Amino acid sequence: MNQIQQLINQMCPNGVEWKTLGEVCNTITTGRLNANAMVENGLYPFFTCDKQVFKIDSYAFDCEAILISGNGSQVGHINYYKGKFNAYQRTYILTDLIGISYAFLLHYFNSFLKKYILKNCKKGSVPYITLPMLQDFQIPVPPLAIQTRIVEILDHFTNLTANHTAELALRRKQFEHFREKLLSLDGVEGVEWKKLGEVGKVCMCKRIMKYQTTDLGDIPFYKIGTF
Repeated sequence: MNQIQQLINQMCPNGVEWKTLGEVCNTITTGRLNANAMVENGLYPFFTCDKQVFKIDSYAFDCEAILISGNGSQVGHINYYKGKFNAYQRTYILTDLIGISYAFLLHYFNSFLKKYILKNCKKGSVPYITLPMLQDFQIPVPPLAIQTRIVEILDHFTNLTANHTAELALRRKQFEHFREKLLSLDGVEGVEWKKLGEVGKVCMCKRIMKYQTTDLGDIPFYKIGTF
């Protein structure tokens, strides 16, 4: 952060300029297809408002773009793609950026856009984004040299997180393997098996209403979903 602050002090003595998404993105459009236009084993990516990227045999776009799910349960989900692709009619496509890099904008979106969308989207039976709402989203736009340095730092931490997550998953799998090996005593000579009711008391708890509980008491209260 000291390096970034030094760059900001040097290159932005009057502070970082803020702009709307409409000012830094020359083209904000949507796809034209229905969601069911997907085909199995298609030639090109087909972006809908689902997290999953589908396939299609025709393309309408050939560019570098950020794609935002415009409605449904996954409203605000973000994808990035460079090349030939197609899109659903409620998927927003952002391209032709001005003075801001795709990598920097992606990191900023991943940090702040979803919260903004959930707060401001139209909340009918199906939540959805409007174009003016996207255009009005505020973004800090430091010089490209600062954007590049910020992206380098964030990419580094992203890779570290991914590596630790993968290592943790392997450790968890290893633990589960040895736990099952150690506790799987079926067929082991001399081991006695009993029913749960034979080794302890199993009973239903007395029904307790929510108004009877408090956060201030000393006695723990366990309910469905308590971990």
